[in-house]
Parts: sequence; structure tokens; C-alpha cells
Amino acid sequence: MTSPQPGSQSPESQQPGAEQPEPPPEPAASRGPQRRHLVLGGLAAAAMLAGSTRLTWIQALAPDLAGTPQSIPVLGGDAAPAVLALAIVALAAALATALPSRWVRWFTGPVLVLAGAGSAAAALGAYSDPLAASRSAVARATGITGGEILVEPTSWPLGSLLPAAAVAAVGVIVLLVGGRWQTRSRFRSAAVTVAADPAEDPAAAWDALTRGEDPTRSADEDLDTDDDVAQ
Repeated sequence: MTSPQPGSQSPESQQPGAEQPEPPPEPAASRGPQRRHLVLGGLAAAAMLAGSTRLTWIQALAPDLAGTPQSIPVLGGDAAPAVLALAIVALAAALATALPSRWVRWFTGPVLVLAGAGSAAAALGAYSDPLAASRSAVARATGITGGEILVEPTSWPLGSLLPAAAVAAVGVIVLLVGGRWQTRSRFRSAAVTVAADPAEDPAAAWDALTRGEDPTRSADEDLDTDDDVAQ
């Protein structure tokens, strides 16, 4: 009776209907959007939101000191200053999301959500009440406060809702998947086992001096010194 050779499979395991072992599950850190994708997406959305405030949100018509009607374009930064401020906050929060900490999402996620929602609310306020939103800019341009103003909003306040919604969406995704990201809890420097020649590698010599070592000593000399100390 011959014994099975090492490495050979039994007849049962070679049958077509035999159950095969399941593949190992995919690591949790690779599921969902990666950190760098959300950081880039948040930066892009916040930059678009900030850029929208440099466009004309309201077209106003008001007389100047001489009584001549003047056409005054009111930018988004003047009509809704809160949008620009919240866009800057969103930029900072998106950058902070890149920090190698799993707990940072509990801070940056809500900040992004609130920044996107607040920007959308401010933009809708300027679109729904363009007269109040343009008074400050018109007063600076004409030098008259409280004069008669004819205003007409453009489509850019509504256009800014898209990047505002994108900022809020990035914040929601950060809260949902941020706990699956890989983190590094400690940093270690690699040990140098070969003595550096100052003439060949000055940078390595400076590193050795920083660690309090003599870069001109060879590894054999260091071993001899250790043996003498041990004796």
C-alpha cells in the first residue's frame, strides 16, 4: 500500500464539484474613495466656489452724484461676502483632511458640510433679494446711500450652488469612509549600518554627525571598540 506523495492532492479535492477556498477579503482600507481623491475633490470644489465670487452676480443701475445713471456690476464677493469666507474655510478643511489621522475626519467632515450648506444659503439669499445684496457695492460706486436702484440678478448665484453642493458632499463622504483610511501612528528612521565616506556622500556624513556618530570611523573600528568596552 503506497502512501500519498507529499504535495499530491486527494481524489476528493480534485473532483470538479469540490468546494474551493474563498479568496481573502479585500482590505477595508481600499474600499471607498481614497483620501487623496477626496482632498483633491474638496480643494477643486472650494476653489471653484471661491472663483464664483469674482463673477457678476447682480447688475445694478443707479444714479451718481451728478444724477447720471450708472451701470454697476456687483460681484459675488460683494453681494454675498460669506460665500468667499466659507470657501476659504473649505480650502483649509480639505487640506487638513490630508493629515495622517483617522480622527481628523470628525473635524474636517462637519466643517466641509457646514461650509457648503452656508455658502448655498448665502448665494440663495443674494439671488432672492438682490436689492439688499447690492446696496453696499452701489453706495461705494456712486457715493450715494439710499438712492433709487434698479437691480437684476444674473445666473451666477445659482451657478455657485454646484460647487457649494460638491463641498458639502465631500464632507459627507469624509465622515462615511474616513474611518477606513490607513494611518501611521509612529515614524522610525532607518538605521545606517555602513559608515559614510565624507568625500563620497556628504549628506550621509552630516546625518551621522547629527546622530552623534563619527562618519570617518569604519564599521570594523566600531566593533573593535565595542569589544574593548565589553572586556
